[in-house]
Amino acid sequence: MNKIGVFGGTFNPVHKGHEKIAVDFYKKMGLSKLIVIPSNIPPHKQSGGIISMVSAAQRLEMCRICFESQKYRDYSDYNDYSDYSDYNIEVSDMEIKKEGISYSYDTVKTLREIYGYERYSRDSICFLIGSDMFLYLEKWHKYKELLEMCAFTVAFRNNADCGEVIKMYEKLTGQGYKIGLLENIPLEISSTDLRNMIKAGDFITCEKYISPEVLDYIKERKIYVLQ
Repeated sequence: MNKIGVFGGTFNPVHKGHEKIAVDFYKKMGLSKLIVIPSNIPPHKQSGGIISMVSAAQRLEMCRICFESQKYRDYSDYNDYSDYSDYNIEVSDMEIKKEGISYSYDTVKTLREIYGYERYSRDSICFLIGSDMFLYLEKWHKYKELLEMCAFTVAFRNNADCGEVIKMYEKLTGQGYKIGLLENIPLEISSTDLRNMIKAGDFITCEKYISPEVLDYIKERKIYVLQ
């Protein structure tokens, strides 16, 4: 049975940490395909701000430049990488086209229908979630139903929340839900930090964290710079 991975987020902007997590997720979970899905309006960011100042089309295009360039990086660290062309990674606009708030429950339900997985176990779809969001999973829209529809894999966003993540992991697996830990090395940088660097014109530092193709796109369109 083919196993599909789902990697959602705002990707504002997409950076090397996202690339590394995507490749780790793909390899460690034995995926046959990974679908990267930029959100339209994340439920936890409905108040506007920076997400509303960068168009969904721009975030989608940055993801396509990053993940569909046929140059997926297998990092030994975040600056030394080799090119790989055998990963089946697709960037989907399904949440952006739908408009409105992007609920993961609706997205996974739709994917199960599209790929005919309704008759298969939840292991057929693996949902990647950052450790920061995982800690608030019980506040998500229909989170129990979501956990019944797919397996979860938790990627660590930083080293500080490991203890709380393990507690949540033990609680939910104890209830019978399928959850794995990616055991990745987190990139200690956030999209907020990168936006601030770009706005300040610090593109040299950004080169360490954003792929050159994506950074060129940001420069050409002056994304974040004029905000």
